Amino acid sequence: MKIDLVCVPSDMGHGANDGSYYPIGLLTIGTHLKKHFPEIDIEIIDVHHDPEYEPYADIIGISASSTLNYGNVLKMAEKAKKNDAIVILGGSHASELTKQILTNRNNIIDFIIRDKGEQAFLSFVEQYISSKDYYLVPGLSWFDESQEKVVSTPELNLEWKYDDYLPLDFNLLQTSIQTYWGNFQKTINSSYDAIFIVFTHFGCGYKHRRAKKLPSNGSISSYCSYCSLKNELSTRQPENIINEALNLIHEFKLPHGSKILLKCYGDNMGPHYNLLEEIEHQISISEEWNQYEISWTFYMQSNYLTVKMAEKLKKVGTEYLFIGFDSANERIQKINALGTNNFSHNKCIKNCVDYNLNIQAAMMVGCAGENLESLQNNLAFAERLNEIGNLERINTSVCIVMPGAPNYDLLSNKEPWIKSLDYLETETIQKFWIKHFCPELSEYPEEGLMLLYKCVNEIDRLSPGPHSSMGYLSEIAQLQETL
Repeated sequence: MKIDLVCVPSDMGHGANDGSYYPIGLLTIGTHLKKHFPEIDIEIIDVHHDPEYEPYADIIGISASSTLNYGNVLKMAEKAKKNDAIVILGGSHASELTKQILTNRNNIIDFIIRDKGEQAFLSFVEQYISSKDYYLVPGLSWFDESQEKVVSTPELNLEWKYDDYLPLDFNLLQTSIQTYWGNFQKTINSSYDAIFIVFTHFGCGYKHRRAKKLPSNGSISSYCSYCSLKNELSTRQPENIINEALNLIHEFKLPHGSKILLKCYGDNMGPHYNLLEEIEHQISISEEWNQYEISWTFYMQSNYLTVKMAEKLKKVGTEYLFIGFDSANERIQKINALGTNNFSHNKCIKNCVDYNLNIQAAMMVGCAGENLESLQNNLAFAERLNEIGNLERINTSVCIVMPGAPNYDLLSNKEPWIKSLDYLETETIQKFWIKHFCPELSEYPEEGLMLLYKCVNEIDRLSPGPHSSMGYLSEIAQLQETL
């Protein structure tokens, strides 16, 4: 028996880190399966590194991690089904649009695992091997042809703990972890010897704080209008964080003096000053930690980067901050409940410069209320960022409407037919978004979209480091692919 867990790239744009970080969500699932079924051939395929992959396994699990990669998910599912595989989807897009996907695509998709997949996938395999009573699998959905409807089982009512699935089994990767390191060294930074993903926390404290409140006056949502993140807010034990990093270093036999980057994919480090303080303490009492040159990358909103926070980030070894500036127009920030303002942006930049924290800036155009003035504000802000000296890159994006985000609900209320879709073709949806929520750009949505593309491409040209293009196709990235 063979099971392939497949990560596919975006079909509209790409991230700067594509192919440089291993698919950790599939690793936790695969590791848990292998622990209980060592006799099963389980492999994790990253199509970024194997574009010619053909899905011939008995079970093909595909990560529908985003609206942006769902088109390629469907193509992979169709191939797998032609090879008589059982096709299972997981990930945020599949979890949000379970009914639509199984209603529209039940000819190529057999099952969807909703939300966290480790226990559910294990239970599914147990039933696949034995009685095939899928009603016993928690968090599973499928299309029942006899009832002509989607059937869903209740989710497992247990607290999810990342540490339960460690250590990760990197032998499951079709390509070695060194392949990811090589890609990182080639496309991002050649000075690092190794790169690991080490979570410190999950969820966004800003969203957690705002989600239960009504939108403030003048805002269309309670928190960032484009945010579809669903992780519950939690933190790991600091000693577990440090031990995981050191265990990874031991596993791959990295010599003392190695330069190592730890990437935290936790959503927003801003509210976690106390956790950073505890991590600093664990580092201070670890003689071994200081035998290596270990750096961190964290994500943060600009409004959280106080002097106190910047100082603490530097003390734990932070090299890069992925900062969600998004918009440099205060009216747009307020309308979309971004939690920032230009004062916080400027303060954040100053603190990054003062404490030598390299910036990976996120800039988004096309949020509700965008107009020509706000686009000019964004471009001027990007030009200023480019002049400060510690800008590593600008990650550009055209606003994407993702299921689970407030902007999806807002647009669906204007255009109810969208609620029946499982595939949200990016440009089509963006045009309807512009029509209803950015009417000042142009009376013609197509022209408005072209203005957004023009702006992000101009911002992209200012990026000194790797180029990303989320929700659009970057002119620079396309040129680089042809070279």
